[in-house]
Amino acid sequence: MLARKITILGAILTSGVISILTPASSHADDAEENRGAGEFHYFRVTDPIGFVTAIDTHYASDCAANWQRTSGANVLLAEVSGDQATHMIYVGYPNYRKMAEGRVLFRSCAETSAMIETISKTTDTDSYSNVIFEPVMSFNEDSIRKYYVKTDVKIAAAKEADYTKAFVEFLADYINGVNRDSRASFLNTSHHGINRVLFGNRDASHYVYFGSTDLNSLILNMKAMLSSGEYTSFNQRVEAMRIVQNSALMEVIKAYPVERESK
Repeated sequence: MLARKITILGAILTSGVISILTPASSHADDAEENRGAGEFHYFRVTDPIGFVTAIDTHYASDCAANWQRTSGANVLLAEVSGDQATHMIYVGYPNYRKMAEGRVLFRSCAETSAMIETISKTTDTDSYSNVIFEPVMSFNEDSIRKYYVKTDVKIAAAKEADYTKAFVEFLADYINGVNRDSRASFLNTSHHGINRVLFGNRDASHYVYFGSTDLNSLILNMKAMLSSGEYTSFNQRVEAMRIVQNSALMEVIKAYPVERESK
């Protein structure tokens, strides 16, 4: 058990954040280069109240406030459906330099040890996993959306550029197809893009995601997109270079921003 706790602590200390803001006018022109790094921590939670309380308590500490303020670390908590995990913690930094600085500050907090202790007691530790990833492209990241459909894909070696090119062209074709107003409304407001998994990529090399503030709208639009002729053409174009591993629904249930509310 002690070794498992140390593993979880070490993983959380290597986290990163993605922060890419892109306007929605042109998918081909507006994708930006990687400017961040992030980590997902997946848990199968057995005591949700105790699990969330542990994160809340850590966030409320002065040491955690200093860690986030100095390093720029952000934290999100989400529920996960369609995966072995039930919950996901996202911890992040603006860049790898800040990550290194943040790791030192994070492990200096007595509250960190207490949080890890409680997490070990409120989750199935054998099911814990984590990945470090960074953005390939991201659109409409003006704010975090409430719901995300995240698809894990395995892209063949040296085929990332070909896949992302086909993805951007698919979006352009889709938004200009039939029902243009409806499609444009979705893509111009959805936070979507592709992430590259740097570590923990045995099963998935990339994440493709679409986010929305409304679950019903997200599901209906995803169904329409995946059944479209444009997607059929895209799928035929990339089927030899990528394997779809899984799709999961993520619901952001709590944010732990750098800036605290004034007391």
